[in-house]
Amino acid sequence: MTTTEPLDTEASVSVDSTVSEPREADGDESNRQRGSRRWWLWALAILAIVAAAAVVIAVTSSSGTSTEATSQQLSTGTVQRLDLVVTETVSGTLGYGDAEAIAFRTSPDGIDRVYGALAGVVTSAPDESVVVVAGDVLYEVNAAPVVVLYGDTPVYRALDRRTSDGEDIMFLEQSLVDLGYDPDGDITVDEEFTTATKAAIELLQEDIGAEVDGGFALGEMLFTPGPTYVAEALVGDGDQIQSGQNVIALSAAPSGTYTWIADEGAIIRQGDVLYRVDNRPTVLLHGEVPAFRAMASGDKGTDVAQLQAALIDLGFASDGLTVGEFDDATLEAVLAWQLSIGAHPDGVVNLGEVVFLTESLRVGVVVGALGETAMNGSPVLMTSASSTFVTVALATTDQSLVSVGDTVEVELPDEVVVEGTVTSIGTVAQTNQAGESFFEMIVTINDTEATVGLDEAPVDVAIVSDSASDAFAVPVAALIALAEGGYAVEVVDDGATYLIGVETGLFADGLVEVTGSGLSAGLLVVVP
Repeated sequence: MTTTEPLDTEASVSVDSTVSEPREADGDESNRQRGSRRWWLWALAILAIVAAAAVVIAVTSSSGTSTEATSQQLSTGTVQRLDLVVTETVSGTLGYGDAEAIAFRTSPDGIDRVYGALAGVVTSAPDESVVVVAGDVLYEVNAAPVVVLYGDTPVYRALDRRTSDGEDIMFLEQSLVDLGYDPDGDITVDEEFTTATKAAIELLQEDIGAEVDGGFALGEMLFTPGPTYVAEALVGDGDQIQSGQNVIALSAAPSGTYTWIADEGAIIRQGDVLYRVDNRPTVLLHGEVPAFRAMASGDKGTDVAQLQAALIDLGFASDGLTVGEFDDATLEAVLAWQLSIGAHPDGVVNLGEVVFLTESLRVGVVVGALGETAMNGSPVLMTSASSTFVTVALATTDQSLVSVGDTVEVELPDEVVVEGTVTSIGTVAQTNQAGESFFEMIVTINDTEATVGLDEAPVDVAIVSDSASDAFAVPVAALIALAEGGYAVEVVDDGATYLIGVETGLFADGLVEVTGSGLSAGLLVVVP
């Protein structure tokens, strides 16, 4: 398109408006002629100015900068429909609450009663208050020793070359290898009784003074899950016993070796293992009553009821249990649970096998060490609540901005923003060192994984102080103050612009809430 240069009105029309000094009058006619000429000169000048202005307008509208080009060069923003939120940021400290100690506990009472499969006269009674380990002789009947080996299944049959394959053979072979009775490495630990298994048994029998025949008759060998404490001897020297008669009462040993401990920072939930002593697990279950005794068939109480609730929650039992009573259905559930966690499946929940707490926990500091001796009552872990807490000193002037249950945003030291829930707000005002009053507010972080490794860290908490839902909003800079008062926005539409009067509402994050006739989401507005 050819663009015509704008006309200069002063250059286009030149009017001499200078009036000469009047000369001496020659008469009335002469004066009338001069007056007539002067009137025409003024008329021509006015017509020339109007014509020039018309030319300028015509040229500008037809060949100046186009309205489309002008609109493309404008800086614009968009009318948005959204939720506006005004937040106030307060400082807080990230933590996990007060630390609590988890101690190693064992049962003082003999709950797991062991029956003897040998009949005859007791020639060497078991010793009380001793710990028996694999390879120890527990007692003797008719001078035949009963030896202890490690295994997670009761002995229910003779073990020799005629025995069919089974898990009990695998436990037998593993114990023989661990005790050093397979010096040449001939045993393959599996469920098959082989010549190498027989040879290893013969070496063991020589050491304990038993008849060397390469096999164990039923009753000559006893499986325990690990080192076991003889709490009570139920028979004495010279007693005549029958097959199936209880001979000792066992419990977990009052000491042992830490074989596994949860890592620092780990989140332990219901059903998770906290630590293992001699490979025996201690598991976290939910309950308000601390574990204070062993629980077995026939026991009743609140502790039994919360054990049953935990077994139901973990999927090992149904609602058909007799609540608060250790019945047959509870026994069945306990056995299934013990097998799943690698505990000795004896149907007895000994003291120390579970820790009852009301919620999940976080491992803060590991006190015990792998391979170290665990003594009854010695601390193993220092723990706190699994949820991460933010403690905020909420100014008294801000108390009305937030309520328990509100969702807030917490910015962590690495600038990651996570959601939190206000779980408590103090009702008694406190005073800081500067003499300022505040209420203690606790915020629980919803995503515990986001705060792993952070403790006593400074954070920022954003509290919503005002909001507007589903509102039209434009950039604040788009507002035009009107001379008659109020505001408008300049809308760009198909290359043209026009004003829409608006009323302002909430200001937030560089935007302002606006209401006005003709507004819709997506409209372009001029932003100077």
